Amino acid sequence: MPVAPAWSWALGASLRPADDEEEHILALDATNVSRVDTRSWHSEGFFFDVKLTFSFADAEVLPFELDAAPRSFRYDRYLWGRGFNCGVVRSLPGGGHPVFETTNVPVYAQSRYSTNTEPPAPFKELGADPVPTLKRILRAMKEYESRWTESRMRFTSDDAAWDERHGAEYDRDHGLFSAETERFERGCRLIEENRDARLAFELTNQAFALGGEKTAWRLFQIVFIVSQVPGICALANGDQTATPDRSIVDIVYFPTGGGKTEAYLGVVAFHCFFDRLRGKTAGVTTWTRFPLRLLTLQQTQRVADIMGVAELIRRAHPDPRLSGRDVDGFAVGYFVGLEGTPNELTPPRAGEPPDPNWSIANDSDARQRWKKIVRCPACRTTTVRVDFDSDAVRLIHRCLNPGCKFPGGVLPVHVVDNEIYRFLPAVVVGTIDKLAGLGNQRKLSLVLGHVTGRCAKHGYYAAKCCQKDCTDARHLRRGPPPGLSGPTLFVQDELHLLKEGLGTFDGHYETFLQTLLESHGQNAPVKILASSATIEAFDRQVLHLYGRQARVFPGLGPTLGESFYARTLDKPQRLFVGVLPHNKTIFNAVLELFQYYHEEIETLLRLPAAAPSPFDGKTRPATADWGRLLDPYVTSLGYFSATRELSSLRTDLDAAVSVDLQHAGFHPLRLAELSGSTSTDSVTKILELLELAHPGDVAPPNAILATSMISHGVDIDRLNCIIFYGMPKQNAEYIQSSSRVGRSHVGIVFTCLKPARERDRSHFAYFTKYHEFLGQLIEPVAINRWSKFSMQRTIPGLFMGVLLQHIARLSGQENPNRFYMVDFVKKMISEGSVRADDFLPMLEQSYLTQRSTGPRAAAVEAEIGVYVRRFLDQILGAGGQVTFVSDALVPSPMRSLRDVDEQIDIELDTNGNMWASKVDR
Repeated sequence: MPVAPAWSWALGASLRPADDEEEHILALDATNVSRVDTRSWHSEGFFFDVKLTFSFADAEVLPFELDAAPRSFRYDRYLWGRGFNCGVVRSLPGGGHPVFETTNVPVYAQSRYSTNTEPPAPFKELGADPVPTLKRILRAMKEYESRWTESRMRFTSDDAAWDERHGAEYDRDHGLFSAETERFERGCRLIEENRDARLAFELTNQAFALGGEKTAWRLFQIVFIVSQVPGICALANGDQTATPDRSIVDIVYFPTGGGKTEAYLGVVAFHCFFDRLRGKTAGVTTWTRFPLRLLTLQQTQRVADIMGVAELIRRAHPDPRLSGRDVDGFAVGYFVGLEGTPNELTPPRAGEPPDPNWSIANDSDARQRWKKIVRCPACRTTTVRVDFDSDAVRLIHRCLNPGCKFPGGVLPVHVVDNEIYRFLPAVVVGTIDKLAGLGNQRKLSLVLGHVTGRCAKHGYYAAKCCQKDCTDARHLRRGPPPGLSGPTLFVQDELHLLKEGLGTFDGHYETFLQTLLESHGQNAPVKILASSATIEAFDRQVLHLYGRQARVFPGLGPTLGESFYARTLDKPQRLFVGVLPHNKTIFNAVLELFQYYHEEIETLLRLPAAAPSPFDGKTRPATADWGRLLDPYVTSLGYFSATRELSSLRTDLDAAVSVDLQHAGFHPLRLAELSGSTSTDSVTKILELLELAHPGDVAPPNAILATSMISHGVDIDRLNCIIFYGMPKQNAEYIQSSSRVGRSHVGIVFTCLKPARERDRSHFAYFTKYHEFLGQLIEPVAINRWSKFSMQRTIPGLFMGVLLQHIARLSGQENPNRFYMVDFVKKMISEGSVRADDFLPMLEQSYLTQRSTGPRAAAVEAEIGVYVRRFLDQILGAGGQVTFVSDALVPSPMRSLRDVDEQIDIELDTNGNMWASKVDR
């Protein structure tokens, strides 16, 4: 059949020697050389969905070996072809030669990684009699040792040189599993023999049985929790063999959605119960820190769900160590501060206008913006309202359900910084930035265990009531509560985000915080737990952050596809689809992807009952099950590396794509944005709408445009399609972002690459192999606590931290707030009551100068002395116009760990906006 215009291909082949002289590299190319009149409006000279298939009858085809892939017995480093503007797929027909085929849309099916639950570990069984269940798991772990032996024998029998190449690696990993078994066994033995450990463990499981929809632990979770028991019990029994274990940072390393949060929440709950049983009647047990406010917002609800139920169990228990009149309950503190809630609520003074936050607190509607718990932990209903007790100056989260088990519906939650200082919730959940408060907020010493009494109206205090307007000494009851201490457990979520400047600054404050706790009399090292789904070179990162050794849990199994804790299933979890635009920009390609996707979803939803199912399944169109099948795919998610790209695309999605959809008879896009500029209130509302399985009166967005803030803490089952506007800069970010989809249903990831970028083209050429090794190609975290200019940013805050948290505490002053004031401190320096030697030992210990032999450590120690003396001189030389010590210091103390440089506002004119909208299109 004649075709107009005439189509024509040019096929080429070339052969060149490989590194091995006996091997050659064959290059094949097919070029479209059709002659098309460019003036013809009704014809295009392009081929679509082309494919080249070839095989070799009389030649041996050898694979390339990827140098970037790890050398290990677990991984296949071979690549059977490199594509240019295409992918290469190899298949083996039955009995024939290998067949090679090009594809212009490479697809990689990522298999679902499923956690093991056998032997089962039900909450109810462990909450009643944990020993039989734990013994069953321990027996299974010991029996699994034979799997390691069998796999090793199989490897060595298949390859005589295997032992020489991989034997040491295999034995190391086997040894790690044996060590995990040993630690678990020690924990089991303590739970069996120690009555308090057993009771705390039983109550923890009872809390989880009542606190959610799940009914049992996954194996890695229960093994991790029990392994932490000896280190926690060492706080009571002084077990010296377990004390070194407290100095090790344990990292829960598991893919997103695998249950890391529940694993460390189990440890937190156990620790809280055990603290009460060992005699700690009040104070913070755990300080949990997150790098992002979105993470903190979502995780606060999860922590409150468990600790709220744990509080009800505590109240009902007959043991007076748990429910005695002078024993504090379990509460959760949302420690974010000014970003989401006020730092303090201050009643108005006579003749002065009220503080804006005080006015908001007294407005029943306006104060709802500070609601951080939307679901009651006891009732599991969204019947929570924010009330305000102006007399006690308390912001109250109250459940309105008349049958709520919390007295008066008052939930054990504090969301104002000053309330956290005054009531010391057992678990503090906050952002990493709040560590900077050590250098500018004296009341943080209360969190660290420095309490001198309790105000009957306003809670704990140190020398002076934390509520500024409280002057009635009759309310003050002097003396700290029995067993009070600072936190003995730190939890760091998303460890991999502590990098570069943020990680370096945090490292200085972390080791300073450890030093402060030691100065408060905490002899046992604070235990540090961390979690991550993407991490590399963790031992170096932890050393720079905390000055400690690290250990990852769980270890790998004897083969790639399975371990004692998890296995890879023969079913996909996500489908990664590579898209490289040709003859159009990535901007237009992504616009079309959004349009085509929503047209297809809506077309499927509209199929008549008589239509056959396009999926060949049992679910029929136009039924309720059909709607439930497609509902998780209705909302698309777009990922952008830059807010500028997001804003540009949003404009065209509104102005063009939505209009085209309506003209074609489809619904327009309901767009929502999740970026750094999105307010916390808006984020909360968007996430609430997305979590609705079936929309009510308000339809949820069906297209979300997001930046990197979406990559952590957004765990919503209705997100199952993501479109990437170019490849993110780091593989870890790509993994985290793509993991937002496919959590409970098969997710679709459209990776639309930028054809003008060499890196993106490389990702397309190696698309399937790159995704096969995605978890092994994570970049090491860039962090260096010895970086040259980092100390000049952190030492002013740590200097102030020593002054406010240490010197003020030991001074015996009736009003330690005087240490904020430059005139008072100037007088103390002049009298010799405050000297350089009061600062140097703590600062040198905080910067770890004594624990490093490198030249930089010696230089840092010398710099500390220079800075301390300079700061003392600056205080002495401060003029009358300077009121506070922090204002006298140059450079000034950090207000946030993200204070890298002074911010400069930049405004674009009309030409600048036009230029920005065209970049990267």
